[in-house]
Amino acid sequence: MTKIGFLGAMNRDLVAKLSGADLIKQIGVEAVPLVETAVSDEAANSGAEALARLGAKTFLGGSAFNVAGVVGLLNETNRKIDGQFIGIAGAIDGGWPHVETLAALGIAPRQIAMLELPPATCLAMVEPGGRTLLTALGANAKVREYLTAERARIVSAVAECDVVHITSFLDAEVPALLAGIVADAKAVNPELKLSLDPGAAWVFPGGDGFAQILKQTDILHLNHEELEHLMKSSAGDIRGVGVRLAQSGWMIVSRHHEWVGVYQGQGGEVSAQYELPKTNDVVSVVDANGAGDTFCGAFLWAWLTGSAAIDAARFGFVCARAKVSVSGPLTPDTLPQEAFAFELGPTR
Repeated sequence: MTKIGFLGAMNRDLVAKLSGADLIKQIGVEAVPLVETAVSDEAANSGAEALARLGAKTFLGGSAFNVAGVVGLLNETNRKIDGQFIGIAGAIDGGWPHVETLAALGIAPRQIAMLELPPATCLAMVEPGGRTLLTALGANAKVREYLTAERARIVSAVAECDVVHITSFLDAEVPALLAGIVADAKAVNPELKLSLDPGAAWVFPGGDGFAQILKQTDILHLNHEELEHLMKSSAGDIRGVGVRLAQSGWMIVSRHHEWVGVYQGQGGEVSAQYELPKTNDVVSVVDANGAGDTFCGAFLWAWLTGSAAIDAARFGFVCARAKVSVSGPLTPDTLPQEAFAFELGPTR
């Protein structure tokens, strides 16, 4: 059975529909609306109290955690993938609910450091133009120490997988550390594929560490703003981005709320390009937080269970649009009917 690993942050998300600029001003932090910004634990606590007074809902989150949750949810109806999680779990009220939730979804805690510190806190303000994320590190402040002290065990856990999906931490030194871990895991298991969703936190600053992890990346997930930024800094087109990725072959999946593009190639050559046509269907946005993660989870599940990349992208798009119409993550009751009727597409 195909095995996928997930490596990334596990957060606590507070989600509210309001202007990010308003909360930024209220709690007095230096941040730009509609992007993700690291803030202090004190600022996060102040913002959490303000959002709670406004009726914000609290969810377990974190990009890799969200993707793992979607894969686990889809596995409930058609179990085709073994999943395991690698990372740091913070404590809430004396327990580790992230680990418990993953286990309930069939995602094994393969190499998780369970700390007494609280999890990272993410304040998500959702508005028509996108979302503003203010993130406090919490237990994730220990990620560099964790990746260094547990390096051999993490390499072993990653090497067990067919695919490892990695998402960003708000630490500028982490991309280089993870690039080394993946390189060593690929030396043990040359068939290992890295699926990377770097997010704005890694894409826009760039840097040597980010360049190093791109070289290990087989599947790169980006939203359209991130793709445009990378193309501008990579000779202006998709080939310039591709030449920065794994030279054995790569796939770039670019998502937008109206369409999806899938590009495949090797080195600086594009071998295939697919785009879903723009949709005119209007979706009432209730909670867009985690929509990109929902897309990634559904895409990976469909692709790893045999679907062609464009069919997997279509499936991910359907699930992501269903997610934005509900508060919190998808559940068996809110999965779109297309998910329950999903049949494997052509073998890739």
